[in-house]
Amino acid sequence: MKSMLLLASSLLITVSAFAGTESNEAKKEKESQPAAPVENVQTLQLTGSVVDEKNQEALAGAAIVVDGRKYYSDLDGNFAIKNVKPGRYSVMVELISYEPATMEVDLSGSNRELKIGLLQK
Repeated sequence: MKSMLLLASSLLITVSAFAGTESNEAKKEKESQPAAPVENVQTLQLTGSVVDEKNQEALAGAAIVVDGRKYYSDLDGNFAIKNVKPGRYSVMVELISYEPATMEVDLSGSNRELKIGLLQK
């Protein structure tokens, strides 16, 4: 019984020792692969506020959709969307009991701040 236990433990130690090592061929293959180029892209920030068009009150919880991603205005109606690449975007804003608003925004080289007014239905 002792010899079986000794044989099993030595086999387990041997297998675990080989499992942690990497073959020389695998190392050479990793070293020979070229590194992916890093793209240096300037990112911008789109900020703004969502208000009621008639009384200029801040609208909390409005959904702002930019480039397929959804963001929400905070309790003061403000929002900040970071790491946006320069270009033209369609911005859609929605809130329950208000008409949705859509606008085109051009982010070209500088951060942009919007004031979006929604009309109540």
